[in-house]
Amino acid sequence: MNKIISYIGFAIKAKKVIVGQSHLKRTDKRLYLVLVCSSASENLIDLAKNLAFKNGCDYIITKPRLDTLTNIQDVKIIGITDENLSRAIIDNKEIINIG
Repeated sequence: MNKIISYIGFAIKAKKVIVGQSHLKRTDKRLYLVLVCSSASENLIDLAKNLAFKNGCDYIITKPRLDTLTNIQDVKIIGITDENLSRAIIDNKEIINIG
């Protein structure tokens, strides 16, 4: 789990993360990965699926709370705009039991 937290932390520090539903809807940046919390509403999970389809990327529903992984309070959805960090998270997703 520490690897995933580190990759997400690197993305946040590099300002390669878009946080929140409203920001993700308005962004014109290319997304390489969408992470959504398993406790999110069905509408938010559908938004994650649509954003992933629109950008041709993956989406992951995290079983640990997303605010635990990001240290951002009350976050339910984020988008990652860095291809390499996104690939690293996808490659290691089984470490933290995310589906």
